[in-house]
Amino acid sequence: MRSIAVAVSGIGIIAALTAGFAFAQSGATQYPARPVRFIVPFTAGGGNDIVARSAAQKLSEQWGQQVICDNRVGANGIIGTDLAAKSTPDGYTIVLVSTSFTMNPSIAKMPFDPQKDLVPIGFVAEGPLMLSAHPGFAGKNIKELMTLARAKPGEIQFASSGFGGVTHLAGELFQRMAKISLGHVPYKGSSAGALDVVAGQVALMISSVSPALPYLQSGRLRALGMGSLKRSALLPDVPTIAEQGVPGYDSSMWWGVMAPKGTPALVVSKISQGLTRGMQADDVNKRLGMLGMSSLTGTPEELRKAITDDMEKWGKIIKEIGITQLAQ
Repeated sequence: MRSIAVAVSGIGIIAALTAGFAFAQSGATQYPARPVRFIVPFTAGGGNDIVARSAAQKLSEQWGQQVICDNRVGANGIIGTDLAAKSTPDGYTIVLVSTSFTMNPSIAKMPFDPQKDLVPIGFVAEGPLMLSAHPGFAGKNIKELMTLARAKPGEIQFASSGFGGVTHLAGELFQRMAKISLGHVPYKGSSAGALDVVAGQVALMISSVSPALPYLQSGRLRALGMGSLKRSALLPDVPTIAEQGVPGYDSSMWWGVMAPKGTPALVVSKISQGLTRGMQADDVNKRLGMLGMSSLTGTPEELRKAITDDMEKWGKIIKEIGITQLAQ
């Protein structure tokens, strides 16, 4: 009798598990049945926010459900990403991540594991960083800048959007690959740094294209080189840093979408497919193109590889610099 009871009990457990799996699969198939929260760990109105809202709009159009951007700012994106990592893994919370996501683990004590507590969904956009200068700066291109910097090690300064951020580390990578030494002046955002470069207080600035563009167009800044391996479609006459004597230099940025660990594979696949379709739309490419960005698509596996590769690339630079924590 005991063996029969155990067998019946076992059948009951299997039936319950099967029913639970079927329920989960059914929920994933019907996804999304309600609005989706899209956490944006950066301020509203900036490039990160524009990328996220472009993606959210296209997903909403395809699904007939709202995808609501929720800006949760702080700690170079860590606060908002942590909120996403600790959310229910049902597909109703997703989060925007960028290149800085791969830098943070080497700088800050993380409240979550970036490679275990989140699952990749796919890319949405990419864009180069660029090096620009005050119009009165003696160096007219990257080669001339390197000559000047070697004659005056550490005296020529570059502005970044913040200590330990993407633009700071892009500058550190440039110095190592160009074998020069520059001074670093961190600001609270690229806009503040641009103002001082325009005023002649600092000679150089590393930034994304959008904060520099108005000053480039008015002649108050001069572009020295693009940080991507390919020239920008928005500024095709500006050569890359790589083609001006620093071969292989690449400080491009990318943006992607992730979800909490345990999010059903069917849901991940549906979001990934939606992003691939949506980000290729003409209006999205036009909007991003005006900021010097372009849409980027890719599988979850490709995003995972990019995260792993960039963690190694930027982690090495961070270790060499000796950054132990993000500036407050």
